[in-house]
This record gives sequence, C-alpha cells and structure tokens, in this order.
Amino acid sequence: MHFKVEGNVLDSEYNIKDGDAAFLEKGTAIFELIGYPNWEVVAVVDLFGVNGYRIFVEQNKQFNFGQPAEEKVKKVQIAEVDQQGKEVIADLSWGSASFFMSVLNRSVQSDSFIPSRVLGHSKSYQLLLDTGEVIGYKSYIYFDGDHYYTQEGNPVLLPNENAYYFTGERDIIFRTNEMEFTVPGNAVTVASGEKIKRDGSSDNITLVSKDSSKERSLLSTVEIDNLWERIRKEKPGSGEAKTLLYAASRPTPVNNGHLIAFESNKNTIMDTKNYFDVLLIDLDGKGEKVLIPGSKYGYSMILDAFGDRLIASTEKRSLLDVNVQSGVIREYSINAYLVALSNDGRYVLYRNMENDAMVGNELWAFDLEKVQKIPLGQVPQDFIYNKGIK
Repeated sequence: MHFKVEGNVLDSEYNIKDGDAAFLEKGTAIFELIGYPNWEVVAVVDLFGVNGYRIFVEQNKQFNFGQPAEEKVKKVQIAEVDQQGKEVIADLSWGSASFFMSVLNRSVQSDSFIPSRVLGHSKSYQLLLDTGEVIGYKSYIYFDGDHYYTQEGNPVLLPNENAYYFTGERDIIFRTNEMEFTVPGNAVTVASGEKIKRDGSSDNITLVSKDSSKERSLLSTVEIDNLWERIRKEKPGSGEAKTLLYAASRPTPVNNGHLIAFESNKNTIMDTKNYFDVLLIDLDGKGEKVLIPGSKYGYSMILDAFGDRLIASTEKRSLLDVNVQSGVIREYSINAYLVALSNDGRYVLYRNMENDAMVGNELWAFDLEKVQKIPLGQVPQDFIYNKGIK
C-alpha cells in the first residue's frame, strides 16, 4: 500500500487510485490467496482477525461470498464474545455442523422486531463456518433474553432450537409446572476444569484444556487402532452390513465431573451377540468399568446426569435411574421418549409414546423421588425440543 486515505484526505471529490488504502497503513503487506489469482480477494495480517488475517474482497465481487450452503459446511465453531474476549462453547463437525446449518436456515426475517432490554444488552456469539476451502465465513448471532437473532441488515429471528447451541451448562431453557429443564447432555466441564470436546466423533473421549491450547484422549489410541484393524480383517463388510465401532458416544460428566459415563460397543463388537454398554472411566483414563450392561438392558441411551445420578433410556423405552457410585439401577417401564432432566436432577421430561412408530403428542414428567408420573398436556407447537438435535 502506497497511501492511506483515512485521516489524510479531506476532499470529498477525491477519486481513489490503485495503491490507495481506505483503512490500512502505508506499506501494509498484501497477500494473494490460493484459488484467487486475480487479486479480487486478498489478505492482510490482523492480530484481531480469525487465524491472524483479515480478508478483503472487491466490492463488485462481494455477492459471491454470502453464507455457504448447509451441505458445504464441514465445521462450525461457536464462541461467546464479551469485553473480556471470547470463549468457545461449541465445536461441531460433519453431520452436527450440517444439522446446525439447517436450523440456522429456518430463520425468519422480522422488520418489526426490536431487541428486548431484559439483559441490559444482548449477548453476542461469533460463528465461524469452515467449508474446507481457503476462505472461511464469520457472522454473529445475538440473544436479548427472549430471542436469538441476527442483525446484518434487517433483523432475522432464529428458531427456538438454537437454544441448544448457545446455552451454558445447565442453563434453564424450558419451564412448566414449577419444573425447570436444561439442555440434555450439555454439561461438558469435568473436575479438572477441562471440557469434553463435542465434535461428533465417537472414536475416543477428548478433553480440552481451559485455554483450549491442549487436548488429550482418555482411551488408548493404540487399542482403538488395533480394534479397528481386527474389525477390518475379521468382519469385513460394506454399506449397512459394515461393522461399526462406537468406542465412546455421548460422554457425560458424572460424580461432580470426577468420572465420565459413555456409551460404547468396543468391548463387545467382536462378540456374536453385539450390544452396547454404558461404561465409566476416570479422568486419567483408568478404572474403566461397566455401569449399565447391554447384555441385560440392550442398547441404553444416556440422556443426562446430575451429581451421582445418571438418566438413560432403553430399547424398550424404559427409564433408567442409575447411581454411579453404588451402581444401583432402577428401571421404570413408562413407554417414553426421554427429552430432558430438570436442573435439580429430580424430574425427567418425556413424551408418552402412543405406538411403535415413536409418535407421541403428550408431554409428561416423571418425579424420580416420588416415583410418580405427572401429565403436562399436549406438546406445545413451539416446544424447544420439537426438532431434536444430532
């Protein structure tokens, strides 16, 4: 750059020439981007930019760089932004990233929308969208206490399902009959202060340090690699016939974050009768043991946990109330699709299933202390859990 216009030109009739910079300092290095040889897109070093760079696009080419199609997005990073900086709260990849984009694309423009002041000012969240190409995409989402919205031009309201991605651990997002429910499986912080990495992978349990600079795996990568090799040799297949390893699905902190519960078929995948167990492991990757045996309960799916209590559902739609310390399992046959656990760990929100097609329009709660069903009526049309999450 030969000349900086800002602060140096007062003549409103001045015509910008090649070599002029609107905001950059004289001498700023300009970098060409791979795939954009005509300099229609360039990069400059920016300490505050994503990955240390800022991208500039020719004005008449900017329409080519709108939000990418959902099927092209490979990764999504969500970070809460405030005066202290930003904190990454979610890393989504592949199917999880695509699902997030599909939710985002159901947004509705609302020219009359005015943000509420219930929080004083709206919370800000930065989205980074990675398509695997040389250029990524950055945008912002805001929350005013009632609605999630974007403010690029006219206000755009986001669907309720976005609450899944932006709430903190055990934040309340649904209230009914004096019961308050949180995002299922949203707790990721363990006793060491590390966080469980949620990127859609089921090959291992990855813990990320507080400052996000380090990662470590709890399960032996050598053992997992050896098991994959055995599967390829002993159980070859393709398509639906292919044997799949889910070494660690839905890792969930329990026992106040000192242990992690997870679903796995790694100990049984080579057996004739293959099933999933729910296992426990400590933060050193040791002391692994079976918490819910698949041989007895079939495939159990973890819903959520609170303290020493873990809630799961079975293939038969029963509710399992498990004490991770004593190992005691209480099973309740309520024919339910479990939805969420209350913020105090006492109530389980569920849909009452009407038939084998997994159809249920009635909302219920189960009181784990009184062992009592509580009818809540029809599922609200704008129910936060209507679409589910992947």
